[in-house]
Amino acid sequence: MKLAIVTLSLALAGVTAFAQAPATATLRGRITDPQGAAVPGAGVSLRSTATGVPREAVADGRGTFVLTDLAPGSYVVRAQAQAFAQKEYPPITLQVGQNAEVTLKLEAAALSEQVDVTQEVLTVQSLSSVVQGVLATNAIERLPLNGRNFMELAFLVPGNSPAPSFDPTKTNSVVVSSAGQLGRGGNVTLDGADDNDDVVGGPLQNLPQDAIQGFQIATNRFSAEIGRSGGSVINIVTKSGADTWKGAAAFYLRDKSLQGLPATADRSQGVPPFSRRQYALSLGGSLVEGKLFWFGAAEYRDQDGAVIVGQRDLATRTIRRRFAAAPLADFLGNTRLDWTPNGSNRVSLRYSIEDADDTGASTLDRSIGSASQRQASANRYHSVLGTWTRVVGSRSANTLSASWNRYRNRIEPTEPGRQLTFPSIQDGASFRVPQATDQDRAQASDTFTWALGAHALRFGAEVQRVEGAFHLGVFREGRVELVEDFPSFDHNGDGRVDDNDLLFAVTLRSGFPDRDLELPGCNNTHLAFFAQDDWRVRPQLTLNIGLRYELDTDVKNISQYGQINPLARPFLKGDRKRDGNNWAPRIGFNWSSKGGRTSAHGGYGIYYDRVTLEIVSLERGLDGRALPIEVRAGNVFFLDRATGRLPPFAPSLSSPFTGFPLPGAGASGINIIDNALQNPEVQQFNLGFETRVGADLVLRVDGLHNLGTHFIIGRWIGEVFNPVVGGPDQIKNLESSVNTKYDGLLVSAERSFGARHWLRASYTLSKAFNYANDDQIPFSNGPLDPNDLRREYGPTPNDQRHRFTFAGSFPLPGGLLASPLLTLASAVPMDILMPDASSRVPTLQRNAGGRRFKKAADLNAFLAQQNAAGGIGGVLLPLVSADAPFGDGFQSLDLRLSRRFKIGGRAVFEAMVECFNVLNATNILGVSNKNYSGYANVLVRDSEDPDHPGYLRSSRFGKAVSTAGGVFGSGGPRAFQLGARLTF
Repeated sequence: MKLAIVTLSLALAGVTAFAQAPATATLRGRITDPQGAAVPGAGVSLRSTATGVPREAVADGRGTFVLTDLAPGSYVVRAQAQAFAQKEYPPITLQVGQNAEVTLKLEAAALSEQVDVTQEVLTVQSLSSVVQGVLATNAIERLPLNGRNFMELAFLVPGNSPAPSFDPTKTNSVVVSSAGQLGRGGNVTLDGADDNDDVVGGPLQNLPQDAIQGFQIATNRFSAEIGRSGGSVINIVTKSGADTWKGAAAFYLRDKSLQGLPATADRSQGVPPFSRRQYALSLGGSLVEGKLFWFGAAEYRDQDGAVIVGQRDLATRTIRRRFAAAPLADFLGNTRLDWTPNGSNRVSLRYSIEDADDTGASTLDRSIGSASQRQASANRYHSVLGTWTRVVGSRSANTLSASWNRYRNRIEPTEPGRQLTFPSIQDGASFRVPQATDQDRAQASDTFTWALGAHALRFGAEVQRVEGAFHLGVFREGRVELVEDFPSFDHNGDGRVDDNDLLFAVTLRSGFPDRDLELPGCNNTHLAFFAQDDWRVRPQLTLNIGLRYELDTDVKNISQYGQINPLARPFLKGDRKRDGNNWAPRIGFNWSSKGGRTSAHGGYGIYYDRVTLEIVSLERGLDGRALPIEVRAGNVFFLDRATGRLPPFAPSLSSPFTGFPLPGAGASGINIIDNALQNPEVQQFNLGFETRVGADLVLRVDGLHNLGTHFIIGRWIGEVFNPVVGGPDQIKNLESSVNTKYDGLLVSAERSFGARHWLRASYTLSKAFNYANDDQIPFSNGPLDPNDLRREYGPTPNDQRHRFTFAGSFPLPGGLLASPLLTLASAVPMDILMPDASSRVPTLQRNAGGRRFKKAADLNAFLAQQNAAGGIGGVLLPLVSADAPFGDGFQSLDLRLSRRFKIGGRAVFEAMVECFNVLNATNILGVSNKNYSGYANVLVRDSEDPDHPGYLRSSRFGKAVSTAGGVFGSGGPRAFQLGARLTF
């Protein structure tokens, strides 16, 4: 029998859409005869190379077929039709969330008995308009990720960068800023299940790196199947077992002898006692051949770490840097069971656990904290997910999933005491701890997929029930707001100049210092449904049309509306109702050339961010009764300006809470949720193209414009007499009244050299603006002028105008494999604060350093002009050093070199050496959103004596305070890590 000459042309499109349970892929295609005409009725089957599980489809009258809800992995394609020989084609790999397209061209069997099979893989998107990036297993396994946290993979995709920390509960989390958002929003899913903290915000559970099958991030313009994000969606798919039993064991070691020191460290303090040991184990295989599969992975990180802290040196009047212990013990586990009784059903069950105990820096309002500003955290995570996919006929499928997760957080201070907030350093114990948060989530979703002619339809719905609680010991020990870093005069007349002579403006302490604030029942139910159609209008034109609706039942504290303080009720306008108009239409297009080498895409969509339950805690807790804050006068109110002396009864640092009450002066006030508060909304626009250059290089360019509205800010709107605090108290309205804006040019290039070798480069040119550094939870004092919010508009604290990454894996002589990861980025801006650090300079926009002012001379010219006009409220401002910087660019080259050795028939031993920051570049960068620049940003005077020249000089401004990654994180000082891995 003469066989066909068969050519298999695979046009592998990128992600066209997420599923509601987005741990799947889709393969669609068309079968033609030699003249390109359709072959109706042709049969197509896929067989997983890992499990042998088959899927089948029949081509319709147009010769097209669709296979939906496929598990990501490698598949062998088989096609057959009457008058054509059956043929099995080479394997193709489907990535998480991918919508791939193939064209199978069959020629007459009579032409030749020669079998000629060719495979051409094109990764140009021909079906979607989403802005995304996908990283497969080889990238996850090969790249030198510092700390082995999968979230860092997002930074390889343009439009994404690290976000400043906002979360006191999870100090070791990696938070991603996408398209200008600060990171509290976003959406992370594990096998389609929500993995986000609805109480505080940000991602929740980490996974063993060996458990991850695929990583996908949609930076912008994702389809209607996913919501709850005004930024990006990150989708993680875990590994399942295969017919063949396989496993791996690995060990990674870092030690102080392999570790450099940060540029801001005091070398006289020696090397911190650092070591990190990471153990990883995974195993998976078939329990019942072809039917039942199991996979499990575990990882444990045992780290004796350190953080850089500040220490006030009274003798030299400097803040010295030293190391403080920051140990971490983190266990990660994941196990998964997959049952495929037949080709029509697939059932999966997954359980994941994380148990983490660590010591780290507390949330800082200043550039650096002391050793006592550390906290001991205990985080416990558990999650269970069950998924059932049923294939209904050859062109439709249904996926039903249910999940439950639990998160418990407990934080204690490492040392008890009150917080001492100096202009340049945060000392004492954080007023935010002790505290604890609880979250339980139950989630169910269902998605039906139907291939109807030229339409790929998806319909679905989901429901989530989130139950949260807050246990807050905040303000129990109190907080002292000092106006100078060091004493400058013997104010108390005891013959010494020491800390009892320090001047402070106010003190703040709970009116009930003997009890915690308990806020149970902070609950919410989230409902959503969607419809999505990827319509192939023409062979070269696809429209992506979707509509999503979302509803949150109680993020506005509706259930406790009757408990609001009656003093605040006159400030509430209208009725409080659920935000019920969250309709999110999305439309996009993709036009591809006839040869499939180039495509153009674009679109528009509306996206809604989640409102965290922390907003509810502000209205319930800071209601003027549950947690009244006693604000008392500091000793500056008692100072004799003529003599500089303090009377004996004046408060001092040793007894600070004896001043007379100052109700409402700097306190949190009475917080109310505006009745018209809405979910933040982002309108996303994109336009771009993708093209294949040469044989194996794909270039993608996207232009983005995002406009966010209804973002949350806290604004003072009035004052009442509060008998609980014994005086006037301000009303802070939590309202949806500010915007965000992001404009970006995103460029990426990918090249593949086979299954194991690849290169990826990305570049982002962007500008990001918003109205607050607090990322939707208004803890700060609020706008300078509550009646003119336009004064708050400025660059985001993490606005990086330029960002470039390069990563890859390629062979070297001698059997070595090199995997580099290079990151280059421009500086973030700096907020410029008043000498007492109480606010920014009020005549400047937020984050003016490095944006409005490029050099210190520019700032000094402005300050001199300000002083010539009388200063700020009659107070003259000091000038800064001529070489004071505002920010530092970022550069880091990480590299892994590895060599494999075969042992016997199946086992492979791999030796690895990793070097982080190979060039030992100094990267000055902060941690907190209060000052992400990493440089001292307070105009602290060299002298508090108005007659001294140092009164108008701030030599400490612009001094480097902290480095990226702290002591041992990404971008930190050069460090080596040794590793060994055995696969079998």
